[in-house]
Amino acid sequence: MAQHPDVPRDPDTVPVKERDESAELQPFLDELQNSQELRVNGLDARDAASAVLCTLARRLSDGEDVKLMRALPGGIGQLLGACEIHRGPSHAKRMHRAEFIGDVADHLRIPVDQAFRVLTAVFTAVRDRIPEDEVAAVASQLPADLADLFRRPV
Repeated sequence: MAQHPDVPRDPDTVPVKERDESAELQPFLDELQNSQELRVNGLDARDAASAVLCTLARRLSDGEDVKLMRALPGGIGQLLGACEIHRGPSHAKRMHRAEFIGDVADHLRIPVDQAFRVLTAVFTAVRDRIPEDEVAAVASQLPADLADLFRRPV
C-alpha cells in the first residue's frame, strides 16, 4: 500500500470531497475544482464560485438575482449573494466587462487574465444547470460581451 506524505493543511480548510454538500452542489464544486482554470491558480471551487456569483449578484436586479438563486439546484443558489465583499447598498450596479472581471480578480487575488478564465468556468457550470429562459434573463442584464460569454456553450 502506497503511503502518502503528510501535506500540511490549513485546519480550517476542508477538501471539497470531504464536505457534506447536497447532491447537486457537490458535482458543481467537483466540476469547478477539476477545471484547469482553478488548478492553475490553486483556487478552491467554493471560493471561485462565490467570487463570480457575488459579482454577478451585484450586477443583477433584485428580482433577477432571486430568480437565478431559485433556478440553481440544491445549494448552488445559496452561493449567490452570500458574499459580503462586493455587495453594495443596492443591486443592478452598472459595470462593464473590465470592472466585472476586475472585481472577480480582486476577490480571488489573482491576475485579471486568470480571473477571466475562472469566470468562464463558473459561467459554464452555472449555465449548464439553469433553464434556457433563465440564461436569457441573466444575459439580458450583463454587458454585451459578458452576455455572449454567459449564453455561449464553451
